[in-house]
Amino acid sequence: MWKLPLFGCTDSSQVLKELEEAKTTYPESFIRIIGFDNIRQTQCVSFIAYQPPGF
Repeated sequence: MWKLPLFGCTDSSQVLKELEEAKTTYPESFIRIIGFDNIRQTQCVSFIAYQPPGF
């Protein structure tokens, strides 16, 4: 898990900034983004945002 969850994030550039930072820190790792619904308190989306080169 990368840092703390981005509660209250309203700007997609915040997510992209964290993704770029995680890619530079862990270039040989897969990075997955998970989104949660704050009303139902369940996961609503999950996808691989980065795949290491050569995989």
